[in-house]
Amino acid sequence: MILKKFLLVGLVCAFLAPTNVFAATDAEELSAIKNEFGAVLSLKGTARKEINAIANLFAPGSKLAAIDATKASGEYCMLEKVTKHNMIHFASNPEKTHEDIVYYLNPKTFIESGMDVNKLPKHPKSLGKMTPLQWYYYDGTYVEPHQGTQMNKEFVIMTVNLK
Repeated sequence: MILKKFLLVGLVCAFLAPTNVFAATDAEELSAIKNEFGAVLSLKGTARKEINAIANLFAPGSKLAAIDATKASGEYCMLEKVTKHNMIHFASNPEKTHEDIVYYLNPKTFIESGMDVNKLPKHPKSLGKMTPLQWYYYDGTYVEPHQGTQMNKEFVIMTVNLK
C-alpha cells in the first residue's frame, strides 16, 4: 500500500513539474552528445556502418582494448589483449601528421617466413620521421614515440597517411 502511494505521488509530481526543467536537461544532454559525437552522427551509409563495427569491437568481453596514447603522440590505440603484441594507432588530428594510422605487428610470422627483420629500417625514435607505407623494425629497447614508453618487445611497424 505504501509503495502504491509513493508511486502515485511520484506520478503526480512528474505531471505537475514544469516541462522546461526536463527540456533544459534534455537540451544540455543533446548538446553534449552533438559536441562529442557530431562527426560520427553525421556519417551516412557504409561509413556509419564501419564506425559501428569498430565500436562493437570494444564491447564487454572483447579481446580488444582501447588505450589513450594522446599524451605521447596524439593517438588512440587499439590493443589486441590476448598476446598484447598487435595494435593499431589512430591519430586524433590526422591533419597535423603524416603518421595517421600506425600498425604494430608481432614479427614472429615474418621471421618464421624467412624475413630478416633486422634488414628493415630501424623504427625512428621520434614522431613524424616515418615514411608512409614503409615497414620498420622496432627492437623494443628504446622509448617508442607513438606509445611514449619502452615496449620491451619487438614489432614491425608501418604508418599510413590519409590526410
